[in-house]
Amino acid sequence: MTERTLPFSRMIVALTGFMGCGKSSVGRELSTLLGIPVVDLDRYIEERAGMSIPDIFAQSGEKAFRDLETTALKELLFGGSALRNVLRTPPKRAWVPPSYVAEGGTVSEDTSPELSFILSLGGGAILRPENAALIREHCTCIFLRATPETLRLRLGGEQSQRPLLKGGGFEALLQERTPVYSAAADFIIDTDTLSPMQIAGIIANLIS
Repeated sequence: MTERTLPFSRMIVALTGFMGCGKSSVGRELSTLLGIPVVDLDRYIEERAGMSIPDIFAQSGEKAFRDLETTALKELLFGGSALRNVLRTPPKRAWVPPSYVAEGGTVSEDTSPELSFILSLGGGAILRPENAALIREHCTCIFLRATPETLRLRLGGEQSQRPLLKGGGFEALLQERTPVYSAAADFIIDTDTLSPMQIAGIIANLIS
């Protein structure tokens, strides 16, 4: 596992992978399991921009969207107020590894370290080297890997609504992105035969 600059008392779990891999659904299950909030980066960008991602692509192009994506990522990783605003009701204290408690460690209830959370990344967020570096340094990154067949099945009719899939290119895009996901990940989970709840359980064990 990659060395982190953050103290153990803060945990940011970043979920990455191709569209349709289950980041949002796994994020919700993991949030329930760990008792920490989940933030969807794409939804955060939409709220910040006041328009949908397809509209951002249509009106401003992919580069403008990627610039927003980098800004949003930095706000969530480093901007305490931005994170608290999007979470609305922050937890009382940071996440603590169960192994630490099991080994006799104690946690003060009146401490208030930076918030722990789960970050569901957009499928292309990690492609920009600056973003990948931030995620590797400040997050525990989980690559949710799935076969093309599984991804197509999960996406269903959504494929026509995804800006980068319009006009085809599914296989080429997946082939281009997969090595980048793998390089950034601390852990890789093959999700084809697993439910979101099962995946969340595996992640919880991995990071404990």
